[in-house]
Amino acid sequence: MASDPQSISRLRSVITTHPAEIARTATIAQAEKADRVNDLLLDVSDVPLPMAEDYFKKIVLELVQNALKFSDAGLSVRVRLRATREDVEFSVKDDGRGFSTEQISRVGAYMQFERRMQDEQGFGLGLAISKKLVELHGGELQIDSSAGIGSTVTVRLPRTVG
Repeated sequence: MASDPQSISRLRSVITTHPAEIARTATIAQAEKADRVNDLLLDVSDVPLPMAEDYFKKIVLELVQNALKFSDAGLSVRVRLRATREDVEFSVKDDGRGFSTEQISRVGAYMQFERRMQDEQGFGLGLAISKKLVELHGGELQIDSSAGIGSTVTVRLPRTVG
């Protein structure tokens, strides 16, 4: 699918008109699982998003789950969805342990960071899946982080489909 222009065109033609409720519901569900609802700071706007609801929900779940997993209870996890002049921006910011520059450059399938130290479960696919979904929709996923300080993962998607 990733190399088929017709499939990509169809993929990019789907618009989610009310993504705020998806972001809110998925974020709260993850926080409830982690018993961290009080740590959430939500700032989500209903801006048309050039992505199917299921794909957007998957990205929200993956990014929020990581933020909750890699930050301590009592530290804020901030989730934001807004329109800028050029794009639609979804971001998740935490005050957790963060990534090193080397770890950010190695984001990919089956990558787990500091598995031996943290004993986290899973295959490390969340960031890779999210990054691929965003890129298939003509956007970008950016990680801003400093080890020991926290991370912000930002998804930018074009405001217009094309």
